[in-house]
Amino acid sequence: MNWAAVQMSPAYGFTIVGLIILFGPLIAERLRVPGLLGLLVFGAVIGPNMLDVLPRLGGLQAVGSIGVLYLIFLAGLQLDLEAFVRYRLISAGFGLLTAVIPMALGTGVALYLGIDPRPAILIGSFWASFTLIAYPTVARYGLTKTRPVAAIVGASAITDGISLVVLALIVGAETGDASGARLVLNIGLGFAVLAVYCFVLFPAIARWFFTGLGQERTLRYILLFVGLTSSAVVAELVGVEPLIGAFFIGVGLNRLVPNASPLMSVTDFFGNAFFIPTFLISVGLIFDPAVVSEWATIRLALGFVAALVTGKAIAAWLTGRIFGLTPADVGLLFSMSVAQAAATLAATIIGYNVGLYGEDVVNAVMVVVAVSLIVTSVGTKRFAPRIPPPVEERRRPGETILVPVLGEIDGLRELLRLGRSIATPAGGFVQPLVPVTSTQTANLAANRSRRAEVDRELRELGGDAETMLRVNRSVAAGLQEAAIEMDASLLLLGWPGPDDLRSWMVGATYSEIVAATSVPVAIAALHPEPTRGRVVLYTGTEELVPGNLPSMRLALELAGTLARARGQGLVLGPLAPSTLEAAGLAVTTAVDHLDGDQALEEWAAAVTQPGDLLVFPIDDSSIQPSAVRVYRSGRSVVAVKQNPEVATAAAVVTPMTLPVGQTLGG
Repeated sequence: MNWAAVQMSPAYGFTIVGLIILFGPLIAERLRVPGLLGLLVFGAVIGPNMLDVLPRLGGLQAVGSIGVLYLIFLAGLQLDLEAFVRYRLISAGFGLLTAVIPMALGTGVALYLGIDPRPAILIGSFWASFTLIAYPTVARYGLTKTRPVAAIVGASAITDGISLVVLALIVGAETGDASGARLVLNIGLGFAVLAVYCFVLFPAIARWFFTGLGQERTLRYILLFVGLTSSAVVAELVGVEPLIGAFFIGVGLNRLVPNASPLMSVTDFFGNAFFIPTFLISVGLIFDPAVVSEWATIRLALGFVAALVTGKAIAAWLTGRIFGLTPADVGLLFSMSVAQAAATLAATIIGYNVGLYGEDVVNAVMVVVAVSLIVTSVGTKRFAPRIPPPVEERRRPGETILVPVLGEIDGLRELLRLGRSIATPAGGFVQPLVPVTSTQTANLAANRSRRAEVDRELRELGGDAETMLRVNRSVAAGLQEAAIEMDASLLLLGWPGPDDLRSWMVGATYSEIVAATSVPVAIAALHPEPTRGRVVLYTGTEELVPGNLPSMRLALELAGTLARARGQGLVLGPLAPSTLEAAGLAVTTAVDHLDGDQALEEWAAAVTQPGDLLVFPIDDSSIQPSAVRVYRSGRSVVAVKQNPEVATAAAVVTPMTLPVGQTLGG
């Protein structure tokens, strides 16, 4: 047996890597240290500089390089864009502070240690940026929507950009390739090209693919992976750091892959199960104890670590003072921003290759990278549990939309399209459900067939959820249980209008559903192509009664979301926006106020036209006859209702229960 040949085989290498991924974090956590640190330490132990169990594995380095891109890609893909915009000021403030202060200290330390000014500035720029190594940890604690994490994610793009500009200027000046102004211009153009690719071109391709060829989740995942790798290629071609390309493409695809969707689960699984741990192991492989023991390396490493840690700590402290953060928030800012990884190593090698410094600096930077990863893993593990997950006063209706498929599936496409229009701005997803009230074999088979049809309709629209099948003696009770189980933010019901006996039966069931649920409800009666006309919101005086305000607030939010999705203003009346605001309702969308008759039917007839979508609140459990007549006149209608919250499913009273063995509508 040729053991040397076995060690060189990919199967052997990835067996060792798999064992470390499996047992490294477990052993580390038993020793009361973060699991991330276990991957780094075991990577060093098996590497060529210690036990030499894994002397060379080119594939591991390749997967590791993809792993760091995957890490940044997930940060952009899972980013709460609303929180990102809300906290843009603290992101910009922290980004500038955590870049400038460590860079200034790092440059000063390098000059003090006898390094020439030009390489000293480059070395200082290494500590300006950081890598979101600890992002999976804060995601597990449910902190991605918190103020400090949103600030950290936004700041990472700023710091990477600053580091990239300094690197380009110093290297360009050293090699004489271009002037400083020319380099800055090239970087600016590179960012513009990369932004167009990541925010416009590839998302358009993904949207087309998801609604056409990409009906299988495997194909959709592969397209996301191609987006990740291609963004890195485009970034390199235009002279931008590939990590920025990975973050940009994650943000660009953010709306297409809701956080709660099965596709996101698959994407997150592959990253955290293989790519990201492999990257951490590959970083551990470069650690060389012999190099650390040399005084030249120790001297530089101590100075660099002091500059990095002190600079990041000061930046986090100042940010906390300026923006009123808690000590735990400040600790998390420091812990996550101190991490140095592939971007720092890549810039170090570039400077070394052009002759700005020698091997002693390269080895010292490797020590700093190892120390920073230890600090970030220990610090994040300490501070993350001290930060409470965000408690939102109200969930956005589009976060998780439950769409029951009652009766035939005629008009389902329009209903699902409406649901996606509400869900997309909130980064949510649409979850269809087929309720079953009979356990007879033939009935179950028919409903499974219906579920397959619903899946096909949803995927043709670009959706990713798998239709649920819910068996219960009562449709209303089954929906309420499903809504609680999946934490639904909106129950979207399609209503055909009372044209025959069967429709009357469905209407009666809808009344039961609305009366029984604690989840906000929207009942939609849609004509074909309901996305072309205006969005019109009816606001009557009776809707401002305190008991009706929740429904009015929900109607206002849904109408505003649908109007923005169509790229138009909202038509509102007969009450003026100022009257709504005086009642405590926020009008955040541009509106066109149209006064008129207080009655719904008369006002709608005067201000709307066929093809418009009329949104209005209801104060009982059914659509009024006047709204039915509006629907019959060619207008699509959406009636919304917000009941008082019910604590548990057991508290729900269902006035009508279908016997087992019977189906909806007869």
